[in-house]
Amino acid sequence: MADYEELSQSDNEEINNSIPKVYITYKRRWFYLFVVCLAQISNALIWINFSPIANLGVEYYKVSYDAINWLSLIYMIVTIPFTLPSTWLIDKLGMYIGVWMNAIGSIIRCLSTLTVIGAQGRFVILMIGQFLCALAQTFILFIPTKFSFIWFSEKQRSLANSIAIGSNFFGILIGSILSPIIVPDMSKIPLLLYLSVIPALLAGLLCFGIRSSQPPTPSCKAVVHTPQPFILSLKRLCRSKSYVILFICCGVALGCFNTLSTLVEQMMCPFGYDNVTVGICLGWFIGAGSVGSLIGGYFADKTGKLEEISKILYTASSVAYIVLGLFIINRVWRYFIYFAFAFAGLVSLPLSPISMDLSLECVYPIPEATAIGINVMSSQIIGILMVIIFPKLGRQLNEYEMLTETCSKDMKDKIAILNYSIPLYTMAFIMVAVTLFYFASFKCKYKRRRQH
Repeated sequence: MADYEELSQSDNEEINNSIPKVYITYKRRWFYLFVVCLAQISNALIWINFSPIANLGVEYYKVSYDAINWLSLIYMIVTIPFTLPSTWLIDKLGMYIGVWMNAIGSIIRCLSTLTVIGAQGRFVILMIGQFLCALAQTFILFIPTKFSFIWFSEKQRSLANSIAIGSNFFGILIGSILSPIIVPDMSKIPLLLYLSVIPALLAGLLCFGIRSSQPPTPSCKAVVHTPQPFILSLKRLCRSKSYVILFICCGVALGCFNTLSTLVEQMMCPFGYDNVTVGICLGWFIGAGSVGSLIGGYFADKTGKLEEISKILYTASSVAYIVLGLFIINRVWRYFIYFAFAFAGLVSLPLSPISMDLSLECVYPIPEATAIGINVMSSQIIGILMVIIFPKLGRQLNEYEMLTETCSKDMKDKIAILNYSIPLYTMAFIMVAVTLFYFASFKCKYKRRRQH
């Protein structure tokens, strides 16, 4: 096992490379990690802005629920064609392009609040800004695993990766809780968009403090390998049985997360839950998930049992989605709903960093951004399908439900509302099926770990 040293001297100091078994980590990696986390937070915040207040977005921009859903769908759709180019550009340009594209997109979104423009025109401007932020996501989202692999030792890698990916969830947490609080009615939507610019611009400014995308010397033996041609990497990914299984299973797990985050207000308001309650539920979901990601990363570093941890999480996630659906549909006491969302987040969100680490173990030495990028594409494809199909599975409200729904409360114009019982049960069934498939077929060979 290699020895690790923490450098306190200048990063520009020449290091003796004649000692091949001594690998060095640099203190500046923690500042870089902070910038990566802030970029993740700001991009996720923009993605989730309208999900807890979808009904107010419908009223403000004079559009349908389907149109508001496209603010989330655009993130998933853009990921598919731009993932492969962005994973290549990350190696060439680092994180600068993604962070500044995100900042520019957030500023354009603010232009959609100009009253001199008609409601339909304002929504088009909002979508243009959202598109740029979605494009930025293809660069920002794939940085954590590559960054933690290059800058951190194997003793800290899973934890650093979990912190960076967990910050994406933290951004969703902030957006989920603050959106309903900041926007009690549609007149406050401009304030929400203005506030969303702050972290995006701050991340862009802090980016100037990043001097290089790679450390002067490797952090561990596994980092030292000859890069593989891009096309060859793709072929090897397709031939790896373990990777293909992760592509499917991780894609479904994260696809369910994307779907729930996007449709949560539309799923809950027909059963009488208001926007603040929806925001709190989503906050518990993401908050507990962020904690779960840190705990999962810690135990992954300490035990090295990534496969076993992932199987425990898949099993618990299946149970959580069943409980969540039953609680929402049966209108249980709201504190039970909070618990159900917290439990679902605690066990399902850690699947993201754990699965990404597993992907790299299965296909090492294929470039990290390529392996993770393809994996994320799966979750986006499945998320898109669910967000489009699930509203088609919803049914019209009955007379009692029309009296208790909160979707159109205090609105001048009534909006189309659906009962999401069937989609909720369908999502739980899909998670159970994927868990059984994962248990029966997945086995990891830990190729990267052997290189150490």
